Amino acid sequence: MNLLGIESSSKKLSVGLMKGKKFTELHSEKINDTANSLPLLSKKVIKEAQLNFEDLDAICISAGPGSFTGLRVGMSYAKGIAMALDIPIIPVSTFDSIIENQNIQKLSTLIYSHGKTFYICDYILVDGNLEKSNEPKSILKEDVLKLSQNIFFNGPLNVFEELESQNLKIKFKKLSVKNIINIAQKNFKLLKTKSLDNLVPEYVGNFEVK
Repeated sequence: MNLLGIESSSKKLSVGLMKGKKFTELHSEKINDTANSLPLLSKKVIKEAQLNFEDLDAICISAGPGSFTGLRVGMSYAKGIAMALDIPIIPVSTFDSIIENQNIQKLSTLIYSHGKTFYICDYILVDGNLEKSNEPKSILKEDVLKLSQNIFFNGPLNVFEELESQNLKIKFKKLSVKNIINIAQKNFKLLKTKSLDNLVPEYVGNFEVK
């Protein structure tokens, strides 16, 4: 299976390609440059794998939450490829990609939004698989400091260090396009793809800039 993956929910774009069991990954050198870097990196990663776009079986994309512009650009680009090649899109939640391959009975994923606002999603282990125990929601810093469970965090390092200093059970996790591809491969086998008409970025609450 040839699967192109796009992780555009963070400030730095990552593009990966799984050709059978061989994985290739490229990163943008610039911050907030998804619109310019995505077409170039996609072509380059496909070329390095000695493939053409027509050889792709599917495309997977970070569905969010995350960078408002990055998600919209990534989603639009993925839709264009999928439509042109008549291949499926597999959206992957940023929350899910953060906790890929974890095996903890109960944990939360925490993503920094802006100001004192975060996004959180709780998981529990069911039959060896982590499943969401509630819907993602916004949470304020004062409530984050009350959390007692294991937390997997993504966001600015200085925000993480401030939270870590409060004796929370918190670990920093980088976003990974390989995690997105790994989840997408499982979902593809389960036919968990999404129609182009219903494909939109996953936002939690109203988008707000502060």
